[in-house]
Amino acid sequence: MKFDRKKFAANMRAERARAGITQEELAQESGVSVATIQNYERGESTPNLDLVCMIAGAISTTPNYLLGWDRGEVD
Repeated sequence: MKFDRKKFAANMRAERARAGITQEELAQESGVSVATIQNYERGESTPNLDLVCMIAGAISTTPNYLLGWDRGEVD
């Protein structure tokens, strides 16, 4: 499995909207700037694994879902 930045960006935007959390709130919860959240949601930068986990927790989803990885998926 490899990291798909566009898939992560789309999943992050969708899950943040579903959770009803603004970019500002997510940035505060994750300990990063709003600009960083915006870059992730545009697919312009790559988060580290710790940050993926923090973002997932803040929007009540799993890191695997954000990354677009299914449990049984093998590349």
